[in-house]
Amino acid sequence: MEMNNKNNLAPHEMLELRELMDTNLIGAKKIQASMAMVDDDDLKSFMKRCLVNKKDNIDSMGTFIEDNLNVQ
Repeated sequence: MEMNNKNNLAPHEMLELRELMDTNLIGAKKIQASMAMVDDDDLKSFMKRCLVNKKDNIDSMGTFIEDNLNVQ
């Protein structure tokens, strides 16, 4: 299959992007769900930083999808 538009992703690339998005979404949900059970301040702080990073990744992937795949 020939790609005429440089912004099109190959099918395997779309699957990879979907897997990355799913991994970050599931990770964020798990962190949010378990944070209430954590008493240790250092661990809770680490979990919050991880959650922020995952949300940033999700936002970046969403922007990439909108910018490169004409999906809104």
